Amino acid sequence: MAGMLRDTRGSMILGGMVLGAITIGIALEVAFSARAVRPGVVGAVNIGLLCGLLFCWLRAVTLLALAGRPVLDALSEIRWKTGAPLDTRPRWLTLPPQGTDPDEWTWMRAHMLVGAARLGRYRVQLADTWTYVTAAYFVVWTVIVFLGM
Repeated sequence: MAGMLRDTRGSMILGGMVLGAITIGIALEVAFSARAVRPGVVGAVNIGLLCGLLFCWLRAVTLLALAGRPVLDALSEIRWKTGAPLDTRPRWLTLPPQGTDPDEWTWMRAHMLVGAARLGRYRVQLADTWTYVTAAYFVVWTVIVFLGM
């Protein structure tokens, strides 16, 4: 449980730094890859890898930006999309619902807090995964550009 409640800022900062470095690398390689793009299969592979790299980069940046959103906002969005009645109070408030005993409320509150921490950690892990996929695409594209020079 301690791992789920862990702070996710370190992963988000690392992901942002990796994506920033990839952005600088893409800019530098695009300047040098004009000579590497040749008509034929090699040029088509180069352009295809660049398009895949840009797609992965956009997906990773989007997921990283959305991973920092509060969990309550995500739950409100799910309620809105499913048409569930809108309860403006988050379910892990400090006041128990009417008609519950203190023991039941303690367990329910802990369960909701762990669920919120799990959802936040899942979003950061998904952003990290796409960051790693983007880094792999970048390495492969870099190798293709250097082989084409």
